[in-house]
Amino acid sequence: MVKANLLVKTLCGRKLTLALAESMTAGLASAKLSVYKGVADMFAGSVVCYTPEVKRKLLKVDEELINRFTCESQEVTDALAENLSQLMKADIYAGITGLACAGGSETKQKPVGTVFFSIFFEERLYRERKLFRGTPSEIREKACDFLYEFILDAVEKASDQFRT
Repeated sequence: MVKANLLVKTLCGRKLTLALAESMTAGLASAKLSVYKGVADMFAGSVVCYTPEVKRKLLKVDEELINRFTCESQEVTDALAENLSQLMKADIYAGITGLACAGGSETKQKPVGTVFFSIFFEERLYRERKLFRGTPSEIREKACDFLYEFILDAVEKASDQFRT
């Protein structure tokens, strides 16, 4: 939980706000942030968008995109992060999808444990694909920790861009 605390402190210190669209983590990333002092100043909110219907209806992910790439894909995760800005105001929008257990869209190229991350920040899209091993709970925990690191990296990259 150290990574969640560091994210809260960093975003508070920079006066940045965060919104999340969570699929495979089902709200875990939001819940882990909620226990730290200052979270109310940096956390705009989250949407748990586990089903294709919620992705389509609430976050306006194009059905053709879902049909072509599946719900657990980089393309859909990108759309989640970008479309989240239509629902709430924040500085950073992050989306996460993936396969924590069997029964989804897993293939040899996309095995269980594959997780997609997208961050939309300052008109730039940051994307990452990771493969985690473990139980479904362990995969979700690792995905949350990586998400916090990934957001911190995006904030640092954006800051570095303004320094040059």
